[in-house]
Amino acid sequence: MTPQPHLHTAIESAATHTAQLDLTGLLSGSGGILLLAGGLLYAVCKGDDKPGPKGSKENEQAAAKALAAAGQGLWRATRITARYLSGKELHPTSPTTKRSTATWWKVGRPIPTLEDSGKAVAQLGSVAAAPPRISLTKPRPGIGRRIARRSVARDGALARFLHASAPVWRTLSTALAWTARTARATARVLRAVRAAMDAWHCWPYVYRAAARWIALAALCGLVVPAWRGWALGGVVLALVGGTLAAQRWTPPGPSDDALYGPPLWAALRPLLGLPEDAQRHEWLHLPDQLRAEGARIRLKLPWSFVGSDHEKDVLSALMNSRLPGEWAGRWHRQGQEQYADWTHKRPAKTAPDPEPPAKVDLFGERMQEAIEAAPEGTYILGVDAQDEITELPLIGEESHIAVSVGTGGGKSSLLQTLAVQVIRQRGTVVAIDPKMVSLQCLHGIEGVHIYDDPGQGGDMRRVLEWASQVTDSRFYEMREGCTEFPPLFLFLEECNELTDILKAVWAETKESGAPSQDPIWTKVASVLRRGRQVNVHVVAVFQDLRDTDFGGVSLGLLFPYKLMGAYAKKQWDRIIGSNVAMPPSERKAGRLVGVKNGNAFRFQAAYAIVEDPEDRKLTKEERTEEAERRMREYATTLRARHGWNRDRLYVLPPTPSPRRRPDLLERMSRDGAALGANGAPLGGPDDETAGHLSHEGADVTATQGGVTAPRDRLRLVPGQAGHPAQEDLQDPTAPPELLPLAEISRRLGPAEGVPKYDTLRQHKARRDDFPRGVEISGKECYTEAQILAYYAPSQQKNA
Repeated sequence: MTPQPHLHTAIESAATHTAQLDLTGLLSGSGGILLLAGGLLYAVCKGDDKPGPKGSKENEQAAAKALAAAGQGLWRATRITARYLSGKELHPTSPTTKRSTATWWKVGRPIPTLEDSGKAVAQLGSVAAAPPRISLTKPRPGIGRRIARRSVARDGALARFLHASAPVWRTLSTALAWTARTARATARVLRAVRAAMDAWHCWPYVYRAAARWIALAALCGLVVPAWRGWALGGVVLALVGGTLAAQRWTPPGPSDDALYGPPLWAALRPLLGLPEDAQRHEWLHLPDQLRAEGARIRLKLPWSFVGSDHEKDVLSALMNSRLPGEWAGRWHRQGQEQYADWTHKRPAKTAPDPEPPAKVDLFGERMQEAIEAAPEGTYILGVDAQDEITELPLIGEESHIAVSVGTGGGKSSLLQTLAVQVIRQRGTVVAIDPKMVSLQCLHGIEGVHIYDDPGQGGDMRRVLEWASQVTDSRFYEMREGCTEFPPLFLFLEECNELTDILKAVWAETKESGAPSQDPIWTKVASVLRRGRQVNVHVVAVFQDLRDTDFGGVSLGLLFPYKLMGAYAKKQWDRIIGSNVAMPPSERKAGRLVGVKNGNAFRFQAAYAIVEDPEDRKLTKEERTEEAERRMREYATTLRARHGWNRDRLYVLPPTPSPRRRPDLLERMSRDGAALGANGAPLGGPDDETAGHLSHEGADVTATQGGVTAPRDRLRLVPGQAGHPAQEDLQDPTAPPELLPLAEISRRLGPAEGVPKYDTLRQHKARRDDFPRGVEISGKECYTEAQILAYYAPSQQKNA
């Protein structure tokens, strides 16, 4: 049968519709192929019942056109099929019409189009931001509260019902919660899949080709009944894998070149006088990431560009207004190629923060003049970062200092500097120093009282009680009209170690029924609160300021001044708090940070600087010894020049007890030859005085009672303690030392035949012949000779 004219029309229509299909999905490509094949088959098979004239020229021309159209359609179909199976777009694209920058292996970025820009611009400002609504009416109670009210009004019937049905409601709420979680998870999965499908044009060609081959294979498998099961399983696996991959993959956003390039080029082209058909990529280059380090913008300049200052400023202003960041331009106008580069503007160089001086000599002319000119109540610390003298006025509410300085930070020098200025102002210095380091150079100076024996914790506790009593007395006189009080400084070195010492003393000396926590810190807190009004100041050294370390008493807020040095981040947060910015810590002698009212300031503390002699270099120990010698001479000179004001002290601080030797040295230095391994003490009490010395009211001494205390008969082993052996001598006319039972038990102990403190208390309460003590400050005190004489018969009996 001769081909008819309608064949050309059918073939051409099928080819045209197939070529116009935008088959960007997974299934649309296979559908287009089937549609093209069906159209061709339909056009070939369909004929006309009325054949045309044979051998006519028109029929030959129609047949030729039909065959040409069929060939053109087959070529288009073949090309579309090849592009479909290779993962490319089904219609050819030019650089100006590409939807992404995807390649065969590389994930592409979307390229914004004019239509997208128009939609974005049309949406700008389309919805006005309405101000939040503020209701002044009281909100209506919720349904739960209303049900609760009704249940109360109806004698709790509804409440009983709700209580009885609580398991059902709990089960329903759990089921609803899991349903909501499943729905949210499903929604997240669907959103991820949709985002991945919307970014189909950004997929690499190899991924798109694999997806299309899988879709075509699945379609063929579903058509053939024998392959249908395998095809369904493969489709399920592909969907699951694709869903998981979609959740892990984030569609890329457009590059900065695609996002900012077209609008910037639209503004640059007229300024440069370029024709409308000038291509952007030939004249303007933008990096993919404008915020990347080293990003560079290059603009090719036409030869007609004059390059006046005004034109350069216009182009630079356009770059800075259309692109994020700040850009600085450089112009290259010589040679064949003329262009301009814009790079990130370098931040302006800022001057470094000022630093305090490296060191400040306490005995330098400037510091000595500042100390002599300081008014009463003001103390000089050093020099700050602005080269100004750092003054510390301890007047009124700001009267106490908390210090926390690490090893090598200059803490001892700081305390010595403050102490010598207190001496200059005719004040009294009372120091508790368990480490026996900081203020040793001031020992023996008038008005300086130092308690530095860790074995005499009772002395440290008594001096704190004395400071509390002086503060109370001054406060009372202030209420009576007295306004002049000389300075009294209480230095508490290593408060955390002091706390442990005082805890041990309290555990040994507290009476029955006394609180478990030592009340001494409550008295210290009272000194901190009330002492600022009567010229009593506390300088305390801490490693930590937790309330649990001080019997639950909060001390941190009572120190308006805090001085830190060589600190760590945790130490700063514990003592200062995280609300104050921490300056950098420097492990340098005297480099400190002061905090007052939440403001931190850095300064270099003054200390005695010792220079090396010309002939040799001093060691660290020699340098420290020389600095302490100079500090002692300076303090002695100040005391002699200004004197010591003892007014409003009422009584002097307690006299420190004789230094107690450690138990190990005590045992090693006994003369075991005369006593034997377990021998009784030589020269024991006679029968007339044993246990009865205090009953007659006589003045009891070690010599009058005929008792020689074992500790007085100790002899040093030759070479022991670094000096020749010698016999301890006592003044026979000196009065005996009166001590509480707890202190006597701690000093003597079972080694001397004296029972423990609990046993002593029981004997005192139950035995009529127990020695009588002397009441001091509400406590009964005894001499060591009394207790030794009372328990000596039992020692002899046991021996």
